[in-house]
Amino acid sequence: MVQKNMKIYDNFLSKTYHKEILNLMTSDTFGWSYNNNITTENIIGDDLSEYGFSHPFWEYPTGPSRSIDWPFIMPLIYNIMDTVGSEQILRVRGDMTMYSPTGYKHNDHTDFDFPNIAAIYYVNDSDGNTVCLDQEVEPKSNRLVTFSGEIPHTGYSPSKHKNRILINSNYEKNKN
Repeated sequence: MVQKNMKIYDNFLSKTYHKEILNLMTSDTFGWSYNNNITTENIIGDDLSEYGFSHPFWEYPTGPSRSIDWPFIMPLIYNIMDTVGSEQILRVRGDMTMYSPTGYKHNDHTDFDFPNIAAIYYVNDSDGNTVCLDQEVEPKSNRLVTFSGEIPHTGYSPSKHKNRILINSNYEKNKN
C-alpha cells in the first residue's frame, strides 16, 4: 500500500495577501519567461503542449534572483517554511501553464536528485491537477500542497481555463 504523501492546506494565506499575489502574477507587467519545456529544464522536445512560463524568485544554489517581486513574495515563503519545518530555501519560482484542449499531462519529474520538501501554492482557480504517486490535487486558489520532492510528480495543463498559475518551491529537509 502506498503511503499518502501529499498534505493540503486550504485558505493558506489571508484573503488580502492572497488577492495581492493573484493581482501581481496576473498583471500585464509581471515578468514571465517562456520555457520550451516547463517540467524539465534544458530539454527541448517536439511535443507542442509541453511549454509554459516561469518567473524565478530564488534559484538553486545561488539564492534570490533579480526579481523585483521577491520581497513581496517572501512572507508567503516564510509561512511555507514554518509549515514544512525547514530553515533553508532551495528554489522558488512562479509557473504558468496554458490552456490545452486535451488537458495535457506534463512529464513526471523530480525537482532535485536529493531529499527535499516540495510545495505548490496555487494562485488561481483552475483545472489541471497535480499528481504524486496515487494522489491528485485540484488547483484551488489560496491552496498549499506539500510533499516529498524526491518522489516523481507532475501536473496537467488546464482544459477548462486559460491558465494555471502557481508558485513552486522546494526546501531542504532538516537533518534531525
